[in-house]
Amino acid sequence: MVDFSKYYRSYKYMQDMLKSDFTHNYIEEALKDGDEGKDSIFGKTNEKVIDMDWVIAIEETLPYIQKAIDEQESFAIYENRVLLTLIHKALMFVDDKYSKMKDVPNDSYNNITMNRHLELNQQKLDFSVNYVNENHESLAEDLDVEDIESLSDFDRIRRIRQGLNECLATPLMKEIAKEPQVKPPLTQTNLLKENPNFKKAVELWSFLDTYKKQGFELVGEEYNGKMTDENKEDVYLAMEFQHFMMSITTNPALRKMLQEKYEEENALAKEEADRKEEIEKLTAEITELKQKIAELESVIEEKNKIIDEQQAEIRRLQTENEQQKALIAEQKQKIEEQANIIKTQEGKIAALENERESHAKQVEQMNADFAEKTRIAEENFANRLSAKQKEFDDAQTAHNEYVTKLNTDNANKIAELNTNHSNEVAQLKSDYENRIDTINKENATATANLKSDYEGQLTSMKADYTSQIKNYEKQIADINAENAKNVKELNDNHAKEIKTITKESEKRMADFEKETTKKMNDAIADVKKKAKDEVRQAEKTAKEKIAEAKGENKLFKKKKEVFEAAYAAGSVGLMAMLAEKYASEGRTDFADHLVSATAAIRAIMIAPTPKGITLTMYTHGSAKLLKLYAGVTRYDVAIGDTVSSFGGVEGQPVFISFAGVGSEVADEIAGKIKETADCKVTVSQNRRIQSTGIIGIYFCGE
Repeated sequence: MVDFSKYYRSYKYMQDMLKSDFTHNYIEEALKDGDEGKDSIFGKTNEKVIDMDWVIAIEETLPYIQKAIDEQESFAIYENRVLLTLIHKALMFVDDKYSKMKDVPNDSYNNITMNRHLELNQQKLDFSVNYVNENHESLAEDLDVEDIESLSDFDRIRRIRQGLNECLATPLMKEIAKEPQVKPPLTQTNLLKENPNFKKAVELWSFLDTYKKQGFELVGEEYNGKMTDENKEDVYLAMEFQHFMMSITTNPALRKMLQEKYEEENALAKEEADRKEEIEKLTAEITELKQKIAELESVIEEKNKIIDEQQAEIRRLQTENEQQKALIAEQKQKIEEQANIIKTQEGKIAALENERESHAKQVEQMNADFAEKTRIAEENFANRLSAKQKEFDDAQTAHNEYVTKLNTDNANKIAELNTNHSNEVAQLKSDYENRIDTINKENATATANLKSDYEGQLTSMKADYTSQIKNYEKQIADINAENAKNVKELNDNHAKEIKTITKESEKRMADFEKETTKKMNDAIADVKKKAKDEVRQAEKTAKEKIAEAKGENKLFKKKKEVFEAAYAAGSVGLMAMLAEKYASEGRTDFADHLVSATAAIRAIMIAPTPKGITLTMYTHGSAKLLKLYAGVTRYDVAIGDTVSSFGGVEGQPVFISFAGVGSEVADEIAGKIKETADCKVTVSQNRRIQSTGIIGIYFCGE
């Protein structure tokens, strides 16, 4: 598929540039007015429209992946696992889109025709468009081509699928196929950051993670001849540009003048751009200088802070040094005092040493005496201990005999207690089982009695309910029969009434349309005469009044048939709404009300003229130009003044008819009227009027 990206950007730029241009709007309205209903578009479109951004991203990365695979000698490194994971990731991405597109045909044939014959002031223009576009896609047999632009977009997708599968089939990828794949986020190793092949692989990984669009559109359209307003406006733009190109081709002077103006505007734009660039450059330099100054100030501040800290440290060390000196002096004094004390203590120690030797001799004698006394005491203790041991052995024997007797007595008592307990448990179990049997029998008897009573009550209730249901069904059948009879009778009567009302209404509508047409002819003739008189009178007064009268005169002169048809059709539409309203209110003589209502019909017309948009008020016998929007082609400028022109229509029907224009403005007017006047509003397209755009708002005023 050809790349229309820049064309579309130019198309949108042209739309924006010409949106408020008078010449563009003037020619476009003329092209719309020249629509004779013969424009056509036939054919069908079956296409796969692909966003080529993702296709190109993978195409450009595939050679780098293949080089990265070829350059490796070791297999299980982290970077190779990144490659394997990326290939699987890209293949899943492509397969998802390929599977949804592969069975969709790419087969299109379209034919567009449009002709316009215009008269713009004294200029006659003929436009003719006959556009034929035929496309039958077939898949390429050989995808291994040097010029990938020669392949279709879908074949390029097939080509990158083939390339990714070939990468997976390499010995290296097969070797590490069983290794665990890499989970994000990626670890930015030196190889991934610095090797050009792996750098491109990482870029593709990031692209696939951030790409959230569908990536393609499947188009299936058939055209049966009718062109939409949007289609027509696009062709109008092409026709206008064609008109411009032919004009400068056949008018060298116009081309030269436009070229000179273009160059002047470009020169001014370049000067402005240069000034802007210079300002931006100076601004950037100032910003850079400010940043450098701020950095220097920050460095100076940091240096000053360090100097302050160092000075504080020096002061602290000086203070600490003074304290150390004082401490040393104090320690020296203490050492001298301790030396004196030591000398005194040494004298005392010598005296104590003499005293200690004397005591040692005394202790030696005392130890000898103590050893003899200890030997005698140990002999006496051994004798007493032997006697006590015999007493203990005798007591232990007696205790063991007593314990044995207690154990025997306790065993007998425990056996007796166990026997008694077993007997009691057996008795309790027997009593419990007997009680359970008794309760079960009582419950069974009670259940049987309750079941019997319930079944009897249920049978009786069923019989009563069956009888009641039969009675209700009979009553319902009687009511339905009566209702059906009444409904049929009401429908028959209603149909007769509708038939009578419709017949009478159609007759009155036909008579009313004839009468309205005659009155409109008379009114238009009278308005033309008055307009001529007003023109002559206005020439003697003011320039503004002359322009207004001329505009009104031309309006009535050129648009007579259009306004006549619009007013007649709109009045009939309003009468239909009034008939529906009177019928819903139950008025039996609503036909007479319709006849009297015709005198109150008002119409506000919005229509284009060569001077601009006009807003005019119509009644049966007169017309009044409310406002001229000079040089304007947009109908919506008159919406506010249109709604403010209503009076006395609260709750009354309003009928809006439009022809030769889009329905958007008529719908917007309808919405405003509903908001401000609380009216029932109907919007209808008048297909009988095709050549001139007009919007009519019909209502019954006071």
